[in-house]
Amino acid sequence: MEMCGFWSSLGRQSLVAGRRSFAVQVDSVTLEELEDSLPNGLHDAEIQRICIDYQQRTVTIDMAVFVGDVDAPLEKREAYRDGSLVISGLQFATIEPPDARYPFSTPGASRVDACDMTKNLDPSLLQVLPEGSFVRSFFVDDWNAFVHIAGSGAEIQWKAPVVYRKDREHYLPGEIVDL
Repeated sequence: MEMCGFWSSLGRQSLVAGRRSFAVQVDSVTLEELEDSLPNGLHDAEIQRICIDYQQRTVTIDMAVFVGDVDAPLEKREAYRDGSLVISGLQFATIEPPDARYPFSTPGASRVDACDMTKNLDPSLLQVLPEGSFVRSFFVDDWNAFVHIAGSGAEIQWKAPVVYRKDREHYLPGEIVDL
C-alpha cells in the first residue's frame, strides 16, 4: 500500500545553471549526517511531495534544497537543487495538523527546516525503536506544525542541476533591503 500526499511546486522564475540533469546517490547515512553534508543542511528546503511506501518501508520526499551561499554575489545567492530525499527502514512518519491561523491551504511547495523535536514525542515510542534508528523532524513554516520521521537510512538523489532564482529570500545581517 502506498500513500502519497502532494505539494505542487512553486512557479518561480529561474535561471538554470548547467545543461545536463543527473542523479547522484550517496551511501545510506542518518538524516542528520546527510544534512551535515549539505551547505545549509535542509534549512529552507521546499517540500513538493511526500510519498510513503509501507511495503518497502520508505518515505520519498521530493524537494528543492537550498544550496546557496548567503555570502555569494546576489545572482548566485538563491541557489536551489531539486532532489528526492529517501528515508529507508521507515519506523514511522507523522504529519501534525496545521495551525488554523496559518495559510496552510495555499497551493505551492512548503518551506521546511529540519530539526530535533524528540522532546515532543512519546518517550516510550522512542525507546522501542530498533538500534541504529534516527528520528528527525521538519518544521513546516506555513503550517506552524511538524512532520516527524523515524528510519534507519537517508540518501538524496539529485534530479536536476542547481537553479539560481531571481527572487531574493536570503539576506545578510544588516543588509539593506529595497522594498
